[in-house]
Parts: sequence; C-alpha cells; structure tokens
Amino acid sequence: MTRLLYSQGIEREILNGRIIADSVEVENITIFNISTNIGAVSDSNGKFSIKARVADTLYFQGLSFVSKKYALTEKDFFVKELEIRLKVNINELNEVVITPFTLTGNLIEDTKKIKTYELSPVNIDEVKYYDDKRFSSDNKVTTNTDHFASNGSSFNFKLIGKQIGKWLGIKGDSKKNAREVMEERRLRDIQSKSYAEHIKERFSHHFFVDILKIENKDITAFLAYSEMPSYELVRFLKPENELQLIEYLVEKAKTFKMKNKEESIPLLNEK
Repeated sequence: MTRLLYSQGIEREILNGRIIADSVEVENITIFNISTNIGAVSDSNGKFSIKARVADTLYFQGLSFVSKKYALTEKDFFVKELEIRLKVNINELNEVVITPFTLTGNLIEDTKKIKTYELSPVNIDEVKYYDDKRFSSDNKVTTNTDHFASNGSSFNFKLIGKQIGKWLGIKGDSKKNAREVMEERRLRDIQSKSYAEHIKERFSHHFFVDILKIENKDITAFLAYSEMPSYELVRFLKPENELQLIEYLVEKAKTFKMKNKEESIPLLNEK
C-alpha cells in the first residue's frame, strides 16, 4: 500500500498508546519492549509512551489482567494512539467446606443428632374457611396445587422475573444482553464526538498528507466526504478492525481526488 517507512535500520521513535479493558482500572500496567529491554508504565487513563519500531514486540502485564504480547506493524505507526485491549484475569478460589465441630464423621451417630419435627398431614383438596372479617363466606381459600408456584411459595418468582425482564427490555440470554449493553454504551461514546474528531484523534497529519496524498487545505473537505454513520464507525474504530479503517480511507481518498480533478477540468475550460 505504501513504502516501508520504518525499517530495521531506522532508529526507534516514541510510540503513544492506550490500554483499555472492560470496567477495570488500567493504571500501572507494565509495558515492556522485549526487543530493547526498555519498559514503561500506564497512567490513570491507561495511556503510555515507549520507544519502538516496526517488528518490535511489546509485552503487557498487570496484576488483574491476562498478559499479552503484541508485535508492532507498520500501520501501528500511522495512528496517533495505539489501542491495546487486555482481558481481565478472573481468579477462582477453591471450594471451602465448613462443617460443625460437633460432627464426629460417623454417619449413623451424626444422623441421630439431627432434630426432626412431626407435621400434621395436609389434605390438598380440603377447603379452608376463615372467621376473619376480611373473608366473607363467599371467599374461599383452598390449598389446591394450582395456586402455588413450583418452589413451594405462593409467588412464582420465575414468571415474575420474566415479566419484569420484559418491562425492562432484558432478554433471557444474559451473555447476549451484556454484549448488547456494551455495544449501546460504545455507540453512545462514539456519538459524543463527530466523525472528523474521531479520525483526527486516531490518525496524524502525516497520514493524511503523505500516505493518503490529501492536500492540507482539502483535509476538512475529505473528512466530510468520507463520513459514515455512527453504527458503522463503531465497528471500524475497534482495534481489531484498524486495518480495515485504513483501507477504507485509502479508497475514499482515491475517489475524492478523482472527484476534485473532474470538477477542476470545467473551470480550466472556462478560462
């Protein structure tokens, strides 16, 4: 796509990046350049700076995260800020079983110590009448099984929970619902800024002028020309789709320059 700007023979330069993770603080994450034995630490916003070049390998490590290795490519130096997503490390504790100190371990002996209570038999078909003033002779309360939930209480909490879920718009698939909530939150974050602001934050002036070959005076017009809906921008701004975003901008730059060239021809003929 472009000439190799960063080769093994060129000195390393400052690479700016940001670590992101779901609902977890990303401060004091260690960033180590394995190729040079140089390290850095992220700030409270997850941002970091480290000297690097193409083909260097960065190693990310934090107390609450799964360690990650990342090999730098040429496209990583076109962006203003490299985004690295880390997975949260979930530590599971071993099951702890607590038993009363009075148990001996002898099943027969321990069973004798269990208190039992004798309950009167219940006839589920029997109709009960109450003398309370709140109940008239016409109001009969029965112990028919149809009046009871499967858990033994007079409320079917499962059905109630489903109904509340419907009112709140919560679907049965918790994983799918969590993903949808995260996508909606990310969409709102994207919509808080304009398309042009997102692209300028992600790519440097060098990328527009030297890579896309857009003249400085035409950058604003090009951003307006290449603008896309927020729901598409959400997908393109994900770290794993960064190369697709670059390819999209390269194609848009070609058609933008072609369009400008066609529009300039009539103006020359008029002169």
